[in-house]
Amino acid sequence: MSRYFRSWMDEPMMDSEANLLNEEYARGIVEFMKVARNQPRVLKSGKLKCPCSICRNSRNVAVEIVWHHLYTNGFTPGYKIWYLHGETNYDHGSNSSEPTVSEFVGDRTEVDVGVGTVEMVNDAFREIVQYGSEERDRFEEPNLEAGRFFGMLDAAKQPLYKGCREGHSPLSSATRLMTIKTDHNLSEECVDAITDWAKDLLPEDNLLPASYYEVQKLVAGLGLPYKVIDVCIDNCMLYWREDENRNSYRFCRKPRYQEMSGRVPIPYKRMWYLPITDRLKRLYTSQRTAEPMRWHGDHHQDGDITHPSDAEAWKHFQSLYLDFAYERRNVYLGLYTDGFNPFGKHGRKYSLWPVIVTPYNLPPSLCMRREFLFLSILVPGPDHPKRSLDVFLQPLIYELQMLWEHGAEAYDVSCQQNFNMRAVLMWTISDFPAYGMLSGWTTHGRLSCPYCQDNTDAFQLRNGRKSCWFDCHRRFLPSDHAYRRSRTLFTKSKKVFDAPPPEIDGYTLLEQLRDFGADRTPDCGGNGHEVVYGAGEVHNWHKKSIFWDLPYWKTHLLRHNLDVMHVEKKFFENIMNTVLNVKGKTKDNIKSRLDLADICDRAFLEVQPDGKYIFPLYGLQGDKKREFFNWIRDDVKFTDGYAYLIMEKGNLQE
Repeated sequence: MSRYFRSWMDEPMMDSEANLLNEEYARGIVEFMKVARNQPRVLKSGKLKCPCSICRNSRNVAVEIVWHHLYTNGFTPGYKIWYLHGETNYDHGSNSSEPTVSEFVGDRTEVDVGVGTVEMVNDAFREIVQYGSEERDRFEEPNLEAGRFFGMLDAAKQPLYKGCREGHSPLSSATRLMTIKTDHNLSEECVDAITDWAKDLLPEDNLLPASYYEVQKLVAGLGLPYKVIDVCIDNCMLYWREDENRNSYRFCRKPRYQEMSGRVPIPYKRMWYLPITDRLKRLYTSQRTAEPMRWHGDHHQDGDITHPSDAEAWKHFQSLYLDFAYERRNVYLGLYTDGFNPFGKHGRKYSLWPVIVTPYNLPPSLCMRREFLFLSILVPGPDHPKRSLDVFLQPLIYELQMLWEHGAEAYDVSCQQNFNMRAVLMWTISDFPAYGMLSGWTTHGRLSCPYCQDNTDAFQLRNGRKSCWFDCHRRFLPSDHAYRRSRTLFTKSKKVFDAPPPEIDGYTLLEQLRDFGADRTPDCGGNGHEVVYGAGEVHNWHKKSIFWDLPYWKTHLLRHNLDVMHVEKKFFENIMNTVLNVKGKTKDNIKSRLDLADICDRAFLEVQPDGKYIFPLYGLQGDKKREFFNWIRDDVKFTDGYAYLIMEKGNLQE
């Protein structure tokens, strides 16, 4: 039988005949302990990460206990390169088979919409359970957090009054009242009146909260922390961390507080920050989500990309950070932001920017559900943040740095284990204008393509006076493609032999930012950036993005994504406006026809000497346009609410 590197780890650890530890396995344990116990941090603390099949490198325990665990439980399957314990020589030859992870077993997990009160409390706090092979019969005294949990659990199980229907408790009543108050925008006095009236209707021994204050007190333990941070009126800076006690801004010197006669100072502007660490930890304290949070590491790819973990960027990151990838419970995050007007299109001008973070550990059926889209920052209006968005992202970036470098202690209820949870931001998602705000690369002008940069064939239209990228993409085709040699289908009399521009890695981008002198927004104050040298001529950088503060950002294969919905929407609108020849919105106008003569070999579409031009074959007019609208109105079936404007405001004459 062929032998391969540390093959003893794949064989039974016990000798079935002698009922003793296999001799080769015992030598392997001795070999591991020689490597691990001589590391400086182990010599100093006397503890190391236990690699047994129970602890799985998630707990730091005494050296003597590690010996016992390995003799009792064996090694974690697949942990053949002991990189978490100081082994740095990875050149051990190839294995006969790659290490595998256990498949996700069981019915498809779904998150129920209606959650009972007891389940809600279990989501809010972790249970105190025994763990470890030698600690199974020992219980710890409940700490403060566990005491709050047991108090909430008692409140959830205690009946509202003797003989009431099952499921009615003081806590369930309090949460229902809070929901009613929020949904109907009730005042505190109104809730007081409702509780007072309902308490009189119930038996005398009822435990219904008697006021809004008691309702708040009862449900306070379910809440998540949030921070309100004062902001400069011009978005120059945050009053946060070292600047928390300042009374004026470092850059514009404007006052922090409004001139008021009251005792409590009122700042000019505030932002809301909702930390993500506690919400990520709660995903592991819920029985419904703890196991699915490991799905990304358990599932097997069938060749198609059905989840971000199947993509090259994800695998590239894991190949660089093996210690992070090894712990499947570490969290992979994505960030999304976009602005909107909360008052609608016809309300007053206002730009509000939510920043949403979502974990990608979950399976495709769960990871894009609304309950897993975590609002982390609410950038206040009314003005557009523009280049100052990085100022508002500072608390989130700082928390992401802490989650990467130090992690946070979390409890996995499905494994009944404590572990150090770390997190990484994989990429951002936005439309193209917001891409410029997040990346620092201006997304308008001739150099707006962040992939091509200055290696672009874009040009300005002589009559339309807009930047144009027509015929810039033939160089991305295979070298023997017929379109590369065409002189008539694209730019007239032009063949393309150029190769596509090379991909630019993070280290090169950092060198560009350094050489051109691009500044971080928090260092120069909101929108107070000076124009970067050479901007618009040799590059389009306008700032150094705050995401470069993340230590792993420069090694990412993919840092920013475009929201497909926005791209599709813009393309669809322009195509339909052109096909339907909508006045003022169609792209087929006199200027485009004049530019057509300069670029393309389409003489029959050019403007005639009398100033007229033929209507294109793809366009609709007259009866054809009317037939098209009638077809949409009468025959096409849309999802409810998706096409109501066509019925209410559609005007065939326009």
